[in-house]
Amino acid sequence: MLRSMSLELIWTDLPYARRASAAATAGFDRVDLWNWRTSDVHEVAAACRDGGISINGFFGNRSFSLCDYEVRTSLLDEVKESIDCAVEVGAHQLHIFSNAIRPGGIVVPSPDRSRAALHGACLEGLVEMADLVAGTGITLALENLNPVFLPGYLWTSVSDTAIVARELARDEVGVVFDAYHQQLSGGRLTQELLGAKDVLCRIDIAEVPGRYEPGAGEIDFAYMRRLIDSMGWDGVLCFETVPSDGNPQTALYAIDDLFPLEWCHRPDPSKEREAI
Repeated sequence: MLRSMSLELIWTDLPYARRASAAATAGFDRVDLWNWRTSDVHEVAAACRDGGISINGFFGNRSFSLCDYEVRTSLLDEVKESIDCAVEVGAHQLHIFSNAIRPGGIVVPSPDRSRAALHGACLEGLVEMADLVAGTGITLALENLNPVFLPGYLWTSVSDTAIVARELARDEVGVVFDAYHQQLSGGRLTQELLGAKDVLCRIDIAEVPGRYEPGAGEIDFAYMRRLIDSMGWDGVLCFETVPSDGNPQTALYAIDDLFPLEWCHRPDPSKEREAI
């Protein structure tokens, strides 16, 4: 299992490249960005190479909605640019959103069509995206978001994205389990996590309320760690956290306490048994 630190919400007094260096020093395997166009992505990539880590991923689309047939050409152009950038800097995932999201977290409403039609638009768009990314090793990571702070967004639970990924059945497409967004969307964290494990490509860790480090809110991340163990899942954990007291070291201590490097990098017991 790999640990990735999202650079958008921590070390915010530093340039992005120095945040990447700080993540490498703190023992993370990868870093995540939000908007690669505004995150000094090439400087981040250079800092990652120097630190022996890599970029996990960043937004694939943000300006154009996947669920809107009318903007399909513009959407695919946006995603092509993101794919080109990801290949250039060695990123592993593109974060894919059902709806465009404007600055300030303003969701562009879905077209006035049935949910089945919106679902169909997402499927058709993702088929074209998967064809574009095929052979690159990049995964399209479908993201659900909460309706509390992002009203109007189509995918409000992990089960929404899991249905899409299963129907597509493409190796290039996976889903994100974001504990923060799922808790705000109605909870059922155990059910949603277990229900998506066959298509899961990333787990995002942050508390409710405040999007703080694990252990500083209402989610039982010690239980979630045991649940991940029971699943035998071996993917990417991304920590998309705001330090609860403003001190990055507070968040790092909490992450290392609940999801230590040695736990993430432990040998796979099933493989050890096979070797015996």
